[in-house]
Amino acid sequence: MRFQLVKNQIATCIAVHEKLLVVGTASGYVWTMDHLGHVDHQNVPIIRPHRCPVTCLSIDEPGNYVLSCANDGRVVASGIGTSGKHFKLNLNFMPRSIAICPSFSRPNAAQMFIVGERNLMLYERKSSFIETFPCRPIFRGAEKDGFITMCSWSEPFIAMTNDAGTSIYDRTEDKMITLVTPSHDVDRIRSSRIPPAHCWLSPTSLAIGWADTITIVVIAEGEKIDNKIQPKRGEVHYQWNVSMLLSGISFVSDPQTGEWKEIVALGLQPASDDATLDEISDQASTVSISSDSALIPAVQVSVLAPFKFDKYHLISEDRISLNIPKRAQPFQFNLIGLSSYEIHFIMGPRDLVIASPYCASESVKWRVENGMWEEAWQLAKQKASELDGTIWDQRSVGREMLKTYVDEGRPKLAVALLREVCGDSRAEWEWAVGLFENARLSTLLAEVLPTGNPQLEPECYQSVLQAALYNDMKLYKRLVQTWSPDLYRTGAMVTETLQRIQEIAQKGNTERTEEENSLYQVLAHLYVYERKFELALKIYMANKDQQIFSVIDKYQLFEYVKEDITGLMEINSDRALRLLLDNADSVPPSTVMAKIVRHPRLQMAYLTRLFKQNQGAEYADQAVRLYAEHDRKMLMPFLKKNENYQMKRALELCKQKKYLEEVWDC
Repeated sequence: MRFQLVKNQIATCIAVHEKLLVVGTASGYVWTMDHLGHVDHQNVPIIRPHRCPVTCLSIDEPGNYVLSCANDGRVVASGIGTSGKHFKLNLNFMPRSIAICPSFSRPNAAQMFIVGERNLMLYERKSSFIETFPCRPIFRGAEKDGFITMCSWSEPFIAMTNDAGTSIYDRTEDKMITLVTPSHDVDRIRSSRIPPAHCWLSPTSLAIGWADTITIVVIAEGEKIDNKIQPKRGEVHYQWNVSMLLSGISFVSDPQTGEWKEIVALGLQPASDDATLDEISDQASTVSISSDSALIPAVQVSVLAPFKFDKYHLISEDRISLNIPKRAQPFQFNLIGLSSYEIHFIMGPRDLVIASPYCASESVKWRVENGMWEEAWQLAKQKASELDGTIWDQRSVGREMLKTYVDEGRPKLAVALLREVCGDSRAEWEWAVGLFENARLSTLLAEVLPTGNPQLEPECYQSVLQAALYNDMKLYKRLVQTWSPDLYRTGAMVTETLQRIQEIAQKGNTERTEEENSLYQVLAHLYVYERKFELALKIYMANKDQQIFSVIDKYQLFEYVKEDITGLMEINSDRALRLLLDNADSVPPSTVMAKIVRHPRLQMAYLTRLFKQNQGAEYADQAVRLYAEHDRKMLMPFLKKNENYQMKRALELCKQKKYLEEVWDC
């Protein structure tokens, strides 16, 4: 919202309170109005306390007094709503800055204010019966320190800025507790033309906007060391360089905690991309403003959120259309805010603009247009109810963000955001699968695709499997073995796998490749799910895959393999023997021994297991022969424990082998 002062009035300074707005003019007038620019001429008339431009204004905390100063050397405290409460102070120097004590008009409080020139003077009237305001210096500046062009008050702290930097004075300790030195060249950028701006973010946090730097200082309580409380100190938490010369600074607070979350900054930017901040600062250092060739800089409002000590997130950026004079200078503009009302006032020489945050839709749109996708997404999520049904709702922002990241070649970033963006929405997940499938990046979804809550259409999982089949065999094998076959159509994947096996076979390799082996393992797994056990077992047997034993046990498939006992033993003799013993009723020992007759070591292993179960007495003599010929160390324990072998035969065999120890045992 914009409103103009009366004709021939040029605004020079501004102050705001929750109750009212006060503007000082170049003619020495002080206008008191409501936040919409309405003046109550009857109860709060316009006053003219000065005969030259008003340079600074300050309002006390209850909103009962306005303190003003001008180059006429006068400081005036004007009561609001009554003409009987005015105090005038004529100084013998020209005040550069002022600040009124927040409790100036509270009952039983001392009436105090500060005035800055080279020194910072504290004026205090302790009784209403005394007309004068005794003063004392709380800071004495040297000539090299320049003038105190800005001061502010947040009980009990007083901040002041001169060319040496920003100092903070603690009234309770009656001393300066910190100094923040400027980061710019104060000899080139003079504070008279590019003055600093103060904004108290909290009773102990101060934001300083000066030249092209925003500094946030926090006053920390002193630590207790050796039972002594150390003095308070100021800590610089953030220091940001911005692309404009600052005119004013404010903040946006979090509606839930009340703490500041974003900085609002007003400043001048070069009128063209080729121009620089140096050009604005150079012209600000000149006295003449009449050059017709001067480019008019742009007035810009930026909203910045903290990120790191020296970095910030740019939340929004707007150029404000004002009546800007040629060779405009930062001191001609100002920004003040009421964070509790989420409104800010932008003052130019001829304009006063009320700025409020964009509606959620416009804010999201701005972030989208400036490529701030994650910030746009977070805002869309935060304002979901307000944005519902608009073009930039949570769903559309999430989709556009993912699509942009994929199109820009940053698909892994998109994948990292999928769970947050899609949540438990089946429709959003299926849309995302289509996005990655079109970009031929489906394999990236393998680690994030939900397999339940929600469960997607089978085609979604199949698209990932098919992509892995042709691009990442290890991934394909792992997915088939870990994903439930209920998620996709196994028949379709069997066909795809067989086709891929054929394609590899046509390359003419005489031996199976590792890729082919993996494909056969996958095929067997799929066959098991489809209960095509015979086909699955053939693949396991051909590949000598130990997985065959688990499948046989789980689905009771011994009948399918009992004719190929030798093959099972070659895969894993221990597991094969256990399987045979568990299914002794299906395959008698005579059949087993006949099938492995040419594999003496398998025979020994089988008989050993059989004897442990107190079975196979008829094979005792055969066991003696096998142990004697192939594993002598097993012979002696067998001769000692087993009573079913024929001793005469065993003795003859041991003599033939010249096993003297065993002969004595027989």
